[in-house]
Amino acid sequence: MSACASRVLVLAIAALLSPLAASAADAPLSAEQQRGQKLFRNTCFYCHSEKVWGTLVLERRRPGGDALLEKRTDLTPDFVRSVVRKGLGSMPAYRRTEVGDADLDAIIAYLTARK
Repeated sequence: MSACASRVLVLAIAALLSPLAASAADAPLSAEQQRGQKLFRNTCFYCHSEKVWGTLVLERRRPGGDALLEKRTDLTPDFVRSVVRKGLGSMPAYRRTEVGDADLDAIIAYLTARK
């Protein structure tokens, strides 16, 4: 097989396999995850978007880690729920009257969608 034919074959195989290699971040969000995304961006984004206070604090506490919550793949539902309800470090606790259980469940579904 010629070098040119080998390259074409490799590119063809890569093109066929690339959809299989897509990460969970590329997967479409469910209705609950979309609702969670909207809630996260309306409730949490003020501190947890790029280059804002909460994200900058996390960057100092997690050197080398991804401080943007929307990009993390290590968040678990129990951890997110605990941090939101009890607070952690400079993150205040949020009461159920501030973020209801159903809304928190949707936010958790969104933040853990990339696992």
